[in-house]
Amino acid sequence: MIAQHKSSSAPAPESGRDLAKTAFAAGGLLAAFGVASCCALPVALSMLGISAASLLGIGFVAAQYQQELFYGAVVLLAGAVVVIWRQRRAATCMRPGLDWGSKIAIVLAIGLLLLTFWIEPPV
Repeated sequence: MIAQHKSSSAPAPESGRDLAKTAFAAGGLLAAFGVASCCALPVALSMLGISAASLLGIGFVAAQYQQELFYGAVVLLAGAVVVIWRQRRAATCMRPGLDWGSKIAIVLAIGLLLLTFWIEPPV
């Protein structure tokens, strides 16, 4: 009789935290992009001499939900920061690629939100 090995399909806690951190950071970045695509991003791109015509469809849809996207971005980014902070406190072995990717996404999202408030704050 052949011995069968049972493989555990449950993810390790570290991979769950990595997934949560990446999902929160990516969601926050997408929500911040939605907030900025309505008004601030086209203005900023046109100041740089770049056409913002491709943002017309996204901006039209996102303009209706600008406040909800803003609050969603803030909550998701706060969640990503909390997960990163808890990982640092736990001193677990982390994957550097995911860690840097999440941090870059958080910085970009915060930059988009600051750009939105600088050019035209959501009301």
